[in-house]
Amino acid sequence: MQTQAPQLAQSANIVASTVTPGVLGFIVIALIGGALYFLMRNMNKHLAVMRASDFGAEPAPTAGDDKDKTE
Repeated sequence: MQTQAPQLAQSANIVASTVTPGVLGFIVIALIGGALYFLMRNMNKHLAVMRASDFGAEPAPTAGDDKDKTE
């Protein structure tokens, strides 16, 4: 198998200037961006809790908090 790969690469006649990432490359980058968005959102929520606990105050409500905190 190792000797077949270089032979296939040489016989393909691929021009380096015409190779593009295509749809698969876009999907991978979009998934990485989506994961980064959710990780940053979660990190901000945790940091708000940590800041509030440092000063002894209640954490500021975030956009994702829909729960009633009446006890």
